[in-house]
Amino acid sequence: MSDHVYFGRLHATVSEVVDAGDLLPDFELAAITVLEGQERPGEEPAVRRRVRAEGIRPTEHRGALLLDPGELERFASVGLFGGGDELMLAAEWNDEFEAYPNRVSSDAVDFRQGLPLGLEDWMVDTHCVMVLGDGHALNYATTSAEMHERLSSRFGPAKK
Repeated sequence: MSDHVYFGRLHATVSEVVDAGDLLPDFELAAITVLEGQERPGEEPAVRRRVRAEGIRPTEHRGALLLDPGELERFASVGLFGGGDELMLAAEWNDEFEAYPNRVSSDAVDFRQGLPLGLEDWMVDTHCVMVLGDGHALNYATTSAEMHERLSSRFGPAKK
């Protein structure tokens, strides 16, 4: 795990990054904390029904949908990301994963101006290797310089 977090804002969505495949670092846990602008999607019966109808069986903890890498790929491939999504990837599986307590979507905060207070420490504490939050653009933070370079070169910075 790196001691440094690389971050920025891109002209992309969570879905585009997940669909690209090679833009994600190695991870064991994907936590979807916001889905289509709705916080705590795992607590919504309609969301749970829609996800299960696609054959995806996530774990839920405090409203976050917890998926393994294969389930995340399926989640994206069937079009369940619709914009306004927040995704956190952790190096280790943790049934009691505690999501970052604030929003990271580009509608709530602009990563071009810096990271929200405490995000870097939270990433280190939870072994989170990437955070993605979309809206008008895509905020991202990663512990991997390689992923930072790949994201930046593939999508380019979001315009102001």
